[in-house]
Amino acid sequence: MSTTTKHLLGAIATAAFAIAATATTVTNAFAEDTPAAKTAKAEAPAGKTRAEVQAEFLEARKNGTLLETEADFDVAQTRKHVVKH
Repeated sequence: MSTTTKHLLGAIATAAFAIAATATTVTNAFAEDTPAAKTAKAEAPAGKTRAEVQAEFLEARKNGTLLETEADFDVAQTRKHVVKH
């Protein structure tokens, strides 16, 4: 590899790192939350807790309503057809 090629690759790498650093700085500037937004996030938890999801999963598996394999999907589809007729 020639010296010119090495210098060119070094310059390209330096430019890429500079662009990445600038993008990170800009992203972080826009990502900063106002104190009011942080308070709102803390007050309203989104979705279910891990324990609730696990409990629903275990209940569905126990009842046989959890579709896990292709065979389960086939059985469910067959049940739908039987119920319709």
